[in-house]
Amino acid sequence: MNSIKKMVLDWKTNYQLEARNEKGLSVKFDAPIAHGGDETALSPMEYVLASLAACSSIHVLRILKKMRQKINNYQVEATAERKEESYPRVFTRIHLKYKVKGKKIDPEAVKKAIQLSEEKYCSVGGMLREIVQITSSYEVTE
Repeated sequence: MNSIKKMVLDWKTNYQLEARNEKGLSVKFDAPIAHGGDETALSPMEYVLASLAACSSIHVLRILKKMRQKINNYQVEATAERKEESYPRVFTRIHLKYKVKGKKIDPEAVKKAIQLSEEKYCSVGGMLREIVQITSSYEVTE
């Protein structure tokens, strides 16, 4: 059975927008200055990139927790290349660099968690993979 999600988007001023879900949680958007916005919030494309990193991370962290990995710090650097010459200016390449810190973290566990997230669990990545090349790397430190 498919679940239905609903978002309501309200215009605030200029290109500032606010999206709200059924629970009342919200996120703000704005356009870049170069496109007439005020840059008071992330642009929609920045949210796409952040959503991919967040979706993947939720699964990576959940899997690492199940593997009993003791993480002290975690970060993902998401970088993307965009088509510049014509519209729509979609992402053409995305790279996620996972940085995992903790005592006795098993690099193979990190590799496996990332692989499972990318290939099986992350819905955002599952959608984006149809149209953009997504690569990843990781580093583990104590």
